[in-house]
Amino acid sequence: MTNAEREILVGAYGLTTGSGIVEALVGAKGRGVDVRLIADKTTPCPATNGIEPLVAAGVPIWIDAQARIAHAKTMVIDEAVTLMGSYNWTRGAAANSEDLNLVSSPAVAAAYAAHWRKRLAVSVRFERREDWWRVSHSAMQLPGRRDGDA
Repeated sequence: MTNAEREILVGAYGLTTGSGIVEALVGAKGRGVDVRLIADKTTPCPATNGIEPLVAAGVPIWIDAQARIAHAKTMVIDEAVTLMGSYNWTRGAAANSEDLNLVSSPAVAAAYAAHWRKRLAVSVRFERREDWWRVSHSAMQLPGRRDGDA
């Protein structure tokens, strides 16, 4: 991410500060990189979520409220490099047995970017955690986290 020049498309199930991921995305945004994120509906809810620093940095965020679980853990960087795997973008993930694959292939990046854009088309723009938590918690009866590492 620190070498991204133009764009980072992020799919996140879990996202917390202290993992280095949020901090790197904020840094990329500060360098002028177009950082955009689609998250699971539970992502903004815990107090340790990484959404607030991203919002403060001007990163547009959408919530995939249509999927039962938006379990994507992906990044497409500059239409050329894709990160994907079981690795959540959380502080606790490093202590788990998870995988993270980096594929340097424009073809793979295009496929993942296409999937990201399909999810974007059915996602809701996130504005404020307080509003989202109130609506999502009461109206959607959110299921608990399933990965256990947030």
